[in-house]
Amino acid sequence: MADVGAIHVLTTPGGTITFNNGTLHSLDDLYWIQEIDGLDGAPRRSPVDSKPLAHGGLVHDIWKGPRPFTIEGVILIQSAPFGDACRSARNTMESNLVVALDSILDGDGTWVWTPIGLGARSLTVRNPEKIDFKHQDDYALLGFTFGLIAAEPDWA
Repeated sequence: MADVGAIHVLTTPGGTITFNNGTLHSLDDLYWIQEIDGLDGAPRRSPVDSKPLAHGGLVHDIWKGPRPFTIEGVILIQSAPFGDACRSARNTMESNLVVALDSILDGDGTWVWTPIGLGARSLTVRNPEKIDFKHQDDYALLGFTFGLIAAEPDWA
């Protein structure tokens, strides 16, 4: 279950990034998740062959594939809403996220979340693609999109 509002934690050799760990309209600077695509279910590998010399097909056992998922969100600076202090805080948070993701190109990280009302879930992940940043709302927010992939599709 991709509970977007829950706290999500990415732990990597390059640092730990915590998402949704504060409140909007406070003085907390946040990595705020807006969308998670792919966390709620593992893709299926469905091998099917045509029947030789007959109508129909042979449907083989269906397996779970590796679980890729995409995180979209924003870096929200609330401690200093404008000026050099805002840009400095945003640049630091951007750099910390890049360092954390780069550290799991050839090493493992852990993505942990606890859907509201349920137990904690975790996946061992790597970062297969670069992060994209995009300024939003007249530079008030810095949006980010990045992907992770778990070789083992079932969460612990």
